[in-house]
Amino acid sequence: MARAMNAGGQNPEFILREFEGMNTLDEREAIQDNEFHWCENAIPIGGAKLYPVNGPSLAFTTVTAETGPPTYTQNFNAAGIDYCFAVWANSGKGYVVNLSTFIATQIITGLTSNQTAATQYNNQGLLIIDPTGYWDWNITTPATLTAQNNTASGGTLTLATVLTGGQSLGQNLASNGTGGVFRTSYSVVSATLTAGGTGYAVGDVLLLTDGSPTTPAQLIVATFGGGGAIATFTIATGGAYPGPASQTLVATGPTGSVIGGATAGTGATFGIKMQGVSLTIVKPGTGYVTGDTVWDFATAHTPPLKLTAFTLTSSGVIGGTSIATYAGRVWIQFLRTVLFTDINAYNAFGGAGGSFTINDAYLHNNITALYAANNYLYIFGDTSIDALSNVTVSAGVTSFSRINIPSSVGTSAPTSIFAYYRAIVFYHSSGFYLLSGATPEKISQKISGIIQQITSVLLGGLTLPLAYGGAVLIRGELCATFLFSFKDTFTQGGATRTLLALFFRGRWWVASLTGAASQAMVSVSVAGNQTLYVWQGHTMVQAFSASVGLTSWLLKTKLWDGGAPLHEKQSLNAALAANWAGAANSGVTVTVDTELGSSAALPVPLKGSPVAYQLDPLAANEGGSQYLGLTVAGGSNVTQIRMLALRGKADREMLK
Repeated sequence: MARAMNAGGQNPEFILREFEGMNTLDEREAIQDNEFHWCENAIPIGGAKLYPVNGPSLAFTTVTAETGPPTYTQNFNAAGIDYCFAVWANSGKGYVVNLSTFIATQIITGLTSNQTAATQYNNQGLLIIDPTGYWDWNITTPATLTAQNNTASGGTLTLATVLTGGQSLGQNLASNGTGGVFRTSYSVVSATLTAGGTGYAVGDVLLLTDGSPTTPAQLIVATFGGGGAIATFTIATGGAYPGPASQTLVATGPTGSVIGGATAGTGATFGIKMQGVSLTIVKPGTGYVTGDTVWDFATAHTPPLKLTAFTLTSSGVIGGTSIATYAGRVWIQFLRTVLFTDINAYNAFGGAGGSFTINDAYLHNNITALYAANNYLYIFGDTSIDALSNVTVSAGVTSFSRINIPSSVGTSAPTSIFAYYRAIVFYHSSGFYLLSGATPEKISQKISGIIQQITSVLLGGLTLPLAYGGAVLIRGELCATFLFSFKDTFTQGGATRTLLALFFRGRWWVASLTGAASQAMVSVSVAGNQTLYVWQGHTMVQAFSASVGLTSWLLKTKLWDGGAPLHEKQSLNAALAANWAGAANSGVTVTVDTELGSSAALPVPLKGSPVAYQLDPLAANEGGSQYLGLTVAGGSNVTQIRMLALRGKADREMLK
């Protein structure tokens, strides 16, 4: 900003070319000289570099079966392909949109109004949670929705007959469940010496290696006789040997005749006895209830006798309203309780799985969201955030640390949470916050005037604040972006509309998309570039699309202080220095604003130059106003704005 020495006198001079973003916190006359009162659809990169942005693309896909916008969106990747999961609360249906082909496919129905959440698992597919159940898509079975309710989550040993090692066993199951695969693990419980062999020494470790052990049983030579024949031994460990997983008979456990280990001896054999000790759930399946049984049998009896039996434990219907993947597990929240799976599992809740409930008073209502980032699992309430970390397992029991970070801000809009560099960003009714470490930082002070006007909308029968968050790359700047509905008292006289607020390097600017009102969005990395897809009603478009032209833009400068009222009639020049897409410098309108009113400026091309405007405002200062500013609007023919200026009559030829 340059200001003449005689500001407010004969030739007031104001120039704006150090573009520093928006400030709606302070009154228009109180903001900094290089700040905008309003900056829409133009990104203020730096000095003399204010770039109008591209408009939205044409429709990529339209979900014709739905009306209005989705109420929940989530991006995910499966086998290198990016997708958007979108839920319409009014119909209870969820769709996946392939972001390469932009084909939308319905995958689920019957979801609860505005209580569905989803997350990516590995890069295999999508996990979906709702108060009515838990599902995966493309993980258990490619391109298929699989219910994870009533899965087998554990087994209690109820019968353990002592069996001969190497015996052929099959498996039966008494249940209405499907898809489960179970396998008993057997361990050696006793052994008798049947041949002492030769060449053994005290302390030799003998491994019973047949029977495909997970861990072989170990026998240790205690004493030996002539020629190194084993006289006595001890069982150091019984090992683990897998049993059958179906009715097909398989030889189970060691025979005692195949010996390995670090020893020079040979020829020893043993008679082995084994028992079932635990049940491994290879696949949890669905439809199981607590009390179902699985047992192993041999063909020596008709009908087959139960030799080793387990009673199954069912997970029941797994319901929740938020979900995250963290530390190799899935974490599911319902009300104030968090349930977590076993290690490296998405559908096994036994083993080292478990749950915990937050009873602390700082959690005002229920948990509102789970979000994993930066080696933490963040647990949001509407006015609090916990950070969970250091997940470990000892003796089959999971432990972790959990601390409360703030107890005054959280979020009631789970769709507003997203990662931004080494922090997470989210919406609270008091503003937009950036959480890096243990202290949330309010980053929306400069646009507090907008935050105060954010409205709630009716979504799926509930009135909720509309706030979606994500990141987008524009002109090499990664912008934290929020989509919301608000009452626009700045440019549209209080009319309600949706807006994007974008933040980078401490600067705010806003964007609006032509077409239907934008009411949902999802941010996806495409070829390493963070890209924003927006739902305009039931149609998806790409925001800031390089495939379309530049969009219209609107700027409001500070109301500059002239120092004293102007007491004489004089002419003022308003000027715009810019790069133009074509030869004609048309399409820009300018008004000169005062605290009393505004006056349109008449365009006067400068000697045919395509890079500048000179405009004569009419009656801008009637009534003796003290403040002067500019409102400038333009279209797609301006590619870069370099300067906005307002000067007295003596400098009218300043840009020639």
